[in-house]
Amino acid sequence: MKYAVLAGALSLFSITAAANQASLLSYDYVEVGYTKTDIKSNDKTDPDSPMYSGYDGYVINLSKQIFESWYVTGSYSQSRVDYSSTTTFTSFAPLPDGTYTSNMTDSYYETTDMSLTRYNVGFGYIQHFSRETSVDYALKYGKSKVKTEETFVHRLESDGNVFDVSKTYYEGSETADSFEVTAQIRHLLSEQFEVNAGVGYERLHGVGAGYVRLHDAESENNLLLKAGINYAVTEKITFAASYSYTDEYADIAAAAFRYYF
Repeated sequence: MKYAVLAGALSLFSITAAANQASLLSYDYVEVGYTKTDIKSNDKTDPDSPMYSGYDGYVINLSKQIFESWYVTGSYSQSRVDYSSTTTFTSFAPLPDGTYTSNMTDSYYETTDMSLTRYNVGFGYIQHFSRETSVDYALKYGKSKVKTEETFVHRLESDGNVFDVSKTYYEGSETADSFEVTAQIRHLLSEQFEVNAGVGYERLHGVGAGYVRLHDAESENNLLLKAGINYAVTEKITFAASYSYTDEYADIAAAAFRYYF
């Protein structure tokens, strides 16, 4: 029995080693593209909210194989969302002289600028099963920061005369650390098309109770799901589209051009 197990392990090692040498899947690349992020715990960026307006921006991803079966990886993104609202209604409050008017209006203007900065770094292990198929396992540490700037303006007027204007400014930010472990499978359908999918866990730790609310509180491990497709335009240039989902934190969609080096 011991010899059978040893023989099986050696056989798997031999197959993996041979596939490593002949694999068509490279882990040496840099990519730049568009990213869209939805933070569910914030009503402005939750896709289920009527106030929805997700973050839009750019993402830079880097991967480099450093040994036969090991690689390092990193990602950096910046995105933002801007929105404004106006609320106007008739007021029956007295004028400064104590008299009343029937056409007094209260107007409230709100403008908000929210920016999201994210990065992560990590390393992983690559296991090639054939020239067209590989599985990699990655461990990553990251940080996310949301910064919010808001301006509130109140305007009180009647018959074209402005009686009161007040302006309030608010600025705040939140930062959260993330720890992520994933397993991903990559497979070449043809010389031009690659599909990939991954599953893992992500844990957030940091401030989560303020206005921005990256998350509701320190989270438990969140299930992380990923899927993507790559199309090779040339031998060195690929168009990559991907989608990532975590139940509590965010939905992320990205489209990028990847350069293999």
